Amino acid sequence: MIASLFTSLAQWFRRRNRPRSRTLFGHTGFSTLSRKRGCERCSSPLTVEVLEARYLLSSATTVPPLSEIPPAIVLMDVLFASQPKGDPTVVFVGDSISYQYAYGPGAPVWAEYMAPLGMVDYGVQGQTTQSLLFQLSLGQLAGIHPAVVVVDIGANNLLQGDTPQEAAAGVLTDVAVIHQAQPQAEVIVLGILPGEPSPSDPYRSLGKQTNQLVSQMLAGDPYATFLDLGSIFLQPDGTISTTLMYDHLHPTEQGYLDLTHALLPTLSQYLARDFTVPSLPSIAPVSGPSTPIALSPS
Repeated sequence: MIASLFTSLAQWFRRRNRPRSRTLFGHTGFSTLSRKRGCERCSSPLTVEVLEARYLLSSATTVPPLSEIPPAIVLMDVLFASQPKGDPTVVFVGDSISYQYAYGPGAPVWAEYMAPLGMVDYGVQGQTTQSLLFQLSLGQLAGIHPAVVVVDIGANNLLQGDTPQEAAAGVLTDVAVIHQAQPQAEVIVLGILPGEPSPSDPYRSLGKQTNQLVSQMLAGDPYATFLDLGSIFLQPDGTISTTLMYDHLHPTEQGYLDLTHALLPTLSQYLARDFTVPSLPSIAPVSGPSTPIALSPS
């Protein structure tokens, strides 16, 4: 299977000269899909009837075929799902915001403050709500019992043309599948972070709409928490400093440090009673848009 994935990956790169839309990492090539999906956590086991109570079912509520997922994403999904998992306390899944937390500019922050607490990161660059379903179908969460699963997903759906309603429904479906795999875990859904330089950029509005929908949909879920931390990346005038997001989409090392400051207190509520939030460096003030800072090696 791995050999065929590499073959597909090579073919996909040869086709990259075709017109394509932007994604949160640059991965492209998804077929246009109808993504009307999602569900609501309830006290009884999840059923088709529960899904139907919230959304009309469609083929997009199931794992997409491999032909509709870029091979680069399939490869990363398979590699993450097949590696030894250990016994993590917190699992991160999602797109490049998650991936770069542990393997990109955020790596020094992750290594010092998150990994020692038993946290693991299975984020995949370019991931959408659909391809996350594929990763989960591979058994990514099988055989482990984390206290928390952190989900960062949906931004690439918007960048590829999904509506906020479609993106939000996709997020809800991912949450439902995670609930089925890890019923004991609290699912923390991170809001889509603000992006693009201008506060008036359409992407900002789409992200806000999606976040509002997801927040409303999760309101009755006792095992899920919606956490919108986007404001920590915004200047008073609504712009984003490249000190915090090097390309106005992905956090820098400083951005990930600020994210850690905001995230750890919430995570601590669901971990062992003897858990204490580690002492973090003070957050450096940011004085508006600036030139990119030098990033730590990933």
